[in-house]
Amino acid sequence: MSKSCLFFAILLVSLPISLNGTVPKFRMQDQKGKVFTSESSKGKTLFLLGCGFKDIVLCRKHGRKIYWKMQTLLKDEDSVEFLAYLDLHKAPGAVNDYISGERDKDYESILLDKKGDLSEGLKDGTSYLRVYSRSGTILHEEYFRNVDDSVVLRLFEFVKVDRIRRRTS
Repeated sequence: MSKSCLFFAILLVSLPISLNGTVPKFRMQDQKGKVFTSESSKGKTLFLLGCGFKDIVLCRKHGRKIYWKMQTLLKDEDSVEFLAYLDLHKAPGAVNDYISGERDKDYESILLDKKGDLSEGLKDGTSYLRVYSRSGTILHEEYFRNVDDSVVLRLFEFVKVDRIRRRTS
């Protein structure tokens, strides 16, 4: 086996990402009290971005970049849901106080996972993105430390693939 094949095999085995899933079941509120559920994304391409409570700024930054850049690429026919969430189930009270204090600011919606329903897979210092098809099957998982336009363009390919699948089915 060549060195490059061996490296690739080791890389695949060491990845903590599993593409054997469907949209996880959840029901939670955003920072303004609006309730979102996994059912609300049915029939839509879902971008689900999560962070631990320590990474609230990172999650907002990555979520904004993906959401706003993606808006310039989407067509009217695309049915896409963007949801970002914070894992708060082990957060100290000061974090919840901070979020409550920011409630009146014009920030994008961020779901507050107070029970840890979506905490699996989160890593400190990164945002965790999962992309699900309109049928609810997972298309892609990835961890980010940085998000730039090239990342968003690459992620947009999942919307295009889902768009083509919808037309042919």
